[in-house]
Amino acid sequence: PLNISRESLQQNKILRVIKKNLVKKTIDLMSELAEDSEKFGKFYEQFGKNIKLGVHEDSQNRAKLSKFLRFHSTKSGETMTSLDDYVSRMPAEQA
Repeated sequence: PLNISRESLQQNKILRVIKKNLVKKTIDLMSELAEDSEKFGKFYEQFGKNIKLGVHEDSQNRAKLSKFLRFHSTKSGETMTSLDDYVSRMPAEQA
């Protein structure tokens, strides 16, 4: 029988490399998807909670993941807007 402890898996260098590459590839694919707002909207409906959790838990990729967060605002109506878009529309006296 194959007995591997959880601790040995978590400390395995190969698995850390695999995780790093998976996260990098996922962020790249999400960047491509974010270019099409309709497709990204459908994606965000399904996986928005996971992106928010990633921002909270993954400190190394927090800045990259935060670009994918979407919020409701009064000017965006029913569609959700990114923080960068919101800040760009903000009046000068509000900043």
